[in-house]
Amino acid sequence: MKKKLADSYGREVNYLRISVTEQCNLSCFYCRTDPASCSPGPEELLLSATEIFVIGQAAVELGMTRIRLTGGEPLLRPDILEIARNLSGIAGLQDLSLTTNGILLEETAFELARAGIKRVNISLDSLDEANFAQITCGGKLANVLKGIDRALLAGLVPLKINVVLLKGINDSEIQKFAALTMDRELDVRFIEYMPTCGQKGKWESFFLSLDSIIKEAGKIAPLIAVEGEHGGGPASYYRLEGAVGKIGLISPLSRHFCDRCNRLRVTADGRIKPCLFSSEEIDLRDCLKDREKIKDRFREALRIKPDPGKVACSALDRVGQFKGNRSMTRIGG
Repeated sequence: MKKKLADSYGREVNYLRISVTEQCNLSCFYCRTDPASCSPGPEELLLSATEIFVIGQAAVELGMTRIRLTGGEPLLRPDILEIARNLSGIAGLQDLSLTTNGILLEETAFELARAGIKRVNISLDSLDEANFAQITCGGKLANVLKGIDRALLAGLVPLKINVVLLKGINDSEIQKFAALTMDRELDVRFIEYMPTCGQKGKWESFFLSLDSIIKEAGKIAPLIAVEGEHGGGPASYYRLEGAVGKIGLISPLSRHFCDRCNRLRVTADGRIKPCLFSSEEIDLRDCLKDREKIKDRFREALRIKPDPGKVACSALDRVGQFKGNRSMTRIGG
């Protein structure tokens, strides 16, 4: 039996998020920012399909069992199917998934399934066409809704919809989102807004704790807590009575989950991020042809993952601890 991979504080780390691009076909206001340090890097510096495969091999050989492809928008990569096919063939990998904004999902869902993607997460912050266009700076909601339908047909389930809760912008849509779980295999997950790359000044304008979700969703039907790992992620899950899908709450600020963090991230330009809230990165670019050296870099990342006992408890203090210097499109979520 393969030994489990753990960090310095005993947390099992079995999940790797690999960003495949910093480019995106939407421009959500809370995700992109103006500072030059947050601007997308040159595409020629991004990891190749072969390099992503070697990183995935090294991670699985160390003991990781789950890989998620992120971005930017990963479906903008012309070779995304090659990347998926390569990774899905790694012996010992138990789960390969992808996060997308859904704009291109209608035309790619079945191909992704055939390439080995097991399930998708879709970032969707409004079910109102005008509101969606405003949040995304011109995106078409109809494209995403068609993508959801197509992904369900392709068997990319459980399909998870990630909703960043934004005060005064989409908090009036909580019930509408929750109702999506009633008759389809959808998990709708509400996520607290986090400051990234110079956005601390905007935080209080948009932040809303997830306490309101339980109250609003409960107006549709009684809510029942759902136990279990649900893929080992950070969400706490509930189910509306009689619903097929679930409602998830992800609260990185008001109720942080650092004590059970099970992941590492690799950015699209080849750097390991041990912690989303930290500016520390470990460069992989000088060892991408050597799996053993890549493993050593992963071990180094595990050694420097922050002490969960030193993480602030209040949302305001947690914001003050954010030291990241990349926008979400440059991190991979």
